[in-house]
Amino acid sequence: MKFASSLLIAAAALGLCAPPAAAAQQSEDAKRSSVNLRTEGVGEPIVVVGDLELEEDRVRDAVRDIAMRGRSFDEPLMKYQDPLCVTVAGFGAVLGPRIEERIRMQARVVGAKVAEPGCAPNATVIMVDRPKVLIERMRQQRRDLFSPGALRQIDTALNRGDPAIHWFVAERRNLYGDAMENFAGVGGLGAPGIAGELLFQRDARFASRIEVPFSIARTGSVVVFDAYKLDNVHLDQVADYAVMRILGHPQPQAALAEDQPDTILNLFRMDPLEASHGLTLMDLAYLRGLYAMKPNESSTRLENFTIAAYRDLVELGCEEAGNCETEREPG
Repeated sequence: MKFASSLLIAAAALGLCAPPAAAAQQSEDAKRSSVNLRTEGVGEPIVVVGDLELEEDRVRDAVRDIAMRGRSFDEPLMKYQDPLCVTVAGFGAVLGPRIEERIRMQARVVGAKVAEPGCAPNATVIMVDRPKVLIERMRQQRRDLFSPGALRQIDTALNRGDPAIHWFVAERRNLYGDAMENFAGVGGLGAPGIAGELLFQRDARFASRIEVPFSIARTGSVVVFDAYKLDNVHLDQVADYAVMRILGHPQPQAALAEDQPDTILNLFRMDPLEASHGLTLMDLAYLRGLYAMKPNESSTRLENFTIAAYRDLVELGCEEAGNCETEREPG
């Protein structure tokens, strides 16, 4: 069973999201659960906010803080190798599809592959008023979808009362990003079967100090928003925060200080009305850099790819990603 499908089944069993056929009930759910979400300007062209004259050292420091603590030379970065197929639940029949479309749009902007309509979901964004209940039901039904590290991260986030809980499933693949036969990922990085191990050894024979002999593919991810903690949060902020958590691999508590470039990851550390309206220039450079890297590229090269992406955005005037502004958009 697909990761995202399992989550939605658990949510439906708890009465946390309505089936597609119940349009009237779904509309009522939307009124109840998303009443505090802001939606003005939804559907307008994406505006990327950020400082166009950042020093490259600041970009380098920022990407280290976002995603590079503890990275080693022989470790590739995790990202989607397969096309992204996102599904959204709990936001109602109108707002849910708008979030889906924005996530797909941003995925294309950063260079990730996006699946065609009718695809099998491999990423889920869901809003519920009882995140802990939903996640506990998931643990009972599909323990294989949670690695020990993911469970610790989830428990810590729940104990903190975080407005958004996120985790993922990943698997090791060959250096080209292709799946290895009989390789089982178990809630994270699983142990390979015999055939998969042989394939890995085949790739490893050609290992060198400048090339990692395997890659890590994200095969499922989820972001669960607490409906009671989204006061004054804009729908676009929800979507773009999810984009960073689904497509990237920032630190669980990643955020940047006031003297560093802005990021959508600061959303729940400040007043949503003062936070970035969506992905910032720093966020965009990070994601574009990540998805420009080869599947087995050493994680330590992320800084260089991010800086290169930042330079391209500045030189192009952000034409490929919408209009860039040097001031944060008003709430």
